[in-house]
Amino acid sequence: MRRMTKIIAAIALCFAALTSCRHKELCLHHPHTANVRIDVDWSGFEKEVPTGMTVMVYDDNGDLVESHLTNTTTHAYVSLEAGTYHSIVYNQSTSEFGSVKFNGMDNYATAEVCTRPVVSKWYKTKAEEERVGADPEWIGADRVENSVVTPEMVDETTEHFVLESKTRAGREMSYVIAEHHPLNIIYTVYVTIHVDGIYNLRSARASLEGLAEGYVFHKEGPTASIVTQLLESWDMTQDKTDPTKGYVTSKITCFGLPDGHKGLPEENPFVFSALLVDNATIAQFPFEVGDKFRKRVVDGVEQEMEYEIELWLSVPLPDVPPAGGSSSGFDAIVEEWGDEIEQNIQM
Repeated sequence: MRRMTKIIAAIALCFAALTSCRHKELCLHHPHTANVRIDVDWSGFEKEVPTGMTVMVYDDNGDLVESHLTNTTTHAYVSLEAGTYHSIVYNQSTSEFGSVKFNGMDNYATAEVCTRPVVSKWYKTKAEEERVGADPEWIGADRVENSVVTPEMVDETTEHFVLESKTRAGREMSYVIAEHHPLNIIYTVYVTIHVDGIYNLRSARASLEGLAEGYVFHKEGPTASIVTQLLESWDMTQDKTDPTKGYVTSKITCFGLPDGHKGLPEENPFVFSALLVDNATIAQFPFEVGDKFRKRVVDGVEQEMEYEIELWLSVPLPDVPPAGGSSSGFDAIVEEWGDEIEQNIQM
């Protein structure tokens, strides 16, 4: 009997040792993180259906802990330790944009997207610090702050791991810690210029200074830094009753007005240049339009991300003989022009 007791005790000790070794092995190898899910709803973006998205997760100190690029645009799975997190979502990846660049993305406080600088053949910057920027592509973005991963989430994920149900824990048993609703962050500025003597106009171009250089993700707003953007494609419409009058229109995309903009005229210099039909005379008309940005109204509805600027030339374009003896027509795209002649206008 005593011998049988010793045998049973030995078997029990062996089983306990095997179990302990198995448990220690699992404890050494399981990730000590919670499997969590970040949900994303793109219905408010409205510009285009993204084919992919980037999810960036930062810890409470602002340091990047997870950067996740996925073709699944409804959600993303990540593994996180217990703690508090902030997350940023935007469409596509940084490499898929040609006209913008992403800066400081390794920290939540510095993450921003800015327009790429461009070199113009015709526009000459007025100061060394002036930057000329490209028209940005459509970007949808959102941020969520203070998402919490609890120790209980980690414990439950670990429990499923130990039970060898890691796949089920990562999908069926994940925890939703954030719900993103990305919106368009890119503005459109529409410009209309009324012109007397419009039959003398061959082509047009313009520059608009004082626009926001970019967008700060954690502020959900524009940068204080500014750029100049160029309007190089214009459409002309002549008045049906008086063909000597009419207007030209153009538009650009941008990051809107900069942080701290006060609506003062001088904050946004605008210069309209007109190449006349003699293909030689260039008239230049300077404006200050910082107080002229108006929300665009379509069918009685104010458009949140659209501005319009409407201007009038107070002097007619001068009469010049058309090149070749006849009107050469209006060119929508900027060509190589000669030197500009500045025309003073009444504001």
